[in-house]
Amino acid sequence: MRKLRLPIPPRHLARCSSSRAQLQMARVCRVPGAHRPAPSLFSYPGLSALPYHSRQAEPFARWVSRLEAATPEITEEYLRLREGGAPNDFEDSGSEEGALHSGGWHWASLIDRGRVREDTWQRCPVTTAVLSSIPGLCVGDMPFAFAFFSTLAPGSKIAAHTSPCNLRLRVHLPLLVPEPETCGMSVAGVETHWRTGECTIFDDSFEHHVWNNGTQPRVLLLFDLWHHDLSAAEIAAIEEMFREVEARGEKRRGAKSD
Repeated sequence: MRKLRLPIPPRHLARCSSSRAQLQMARVCRVPGAHRPAPSLFSYPGLSALPYHSRQAEPFARWVSRLEAATPEITEEYLRLREGGAPNDFEDSGSEEGALHSGGWHWASLIDRGRVREDTWQRCPVTTAVLSSIPGLCVGDMPFAFAFFSTLAPGSKIAAHTSPCNLRLRVHLPLLVPEPETCGMSVAGVETHWRTGECTIFDDSFEHHVWNNGTQPRVLLLFDLWHHDLSAAEIAAIEEMFREVEARGEKRRGAKSD
């Protein structure tokens, strides 16, 4: 089982500046208890910010119904994956997520830090076909991009936290929610409960927390989208910047191993 790590250490972000996109460090003002976007690493200015987005709003309405209609088949693929002994890509020990988490959490990754996990991707053809058809799916040179089957065990909680950046939106497609009133999520102080086959689209740069107080596991398909306000040119520039960060990291690691 692989331990998760922060994709880009903050000290490396501070030194990153490509010819097209730059990260500039600045002091951040925050007010405890205020429901504002507050990403933990960096923020791209000018992007619209709402805790939740309507499934009927553009640009989501173009693909949400197709995704939701595939819920039974996606659920079958998840069950086959778990029955086949899919490894847990989440590990409490030493990870930032583990410090926030109490209870049991299982990830079966399809996209991990922007990279397709071919082992699970090939085993879930319906799921991956639907994901691949969604405009703006985060995959490629985006280290804060994930897609995975998320299983939250009974009695588990994920403490209040924010995402590392505001470049993405997060989508939950609930697959198995046998006790909907006992498990849920709060984003910016607004509580919601998952309903099987009904997407929740939210901005995880707002503070949010999750719980399962029931007696059975809650399962959903989670994935990330590029923020819809970003243009294709902006996304290309941001990806170039992340490639530069990764190349510098590889160079440093190579130097240490010599």
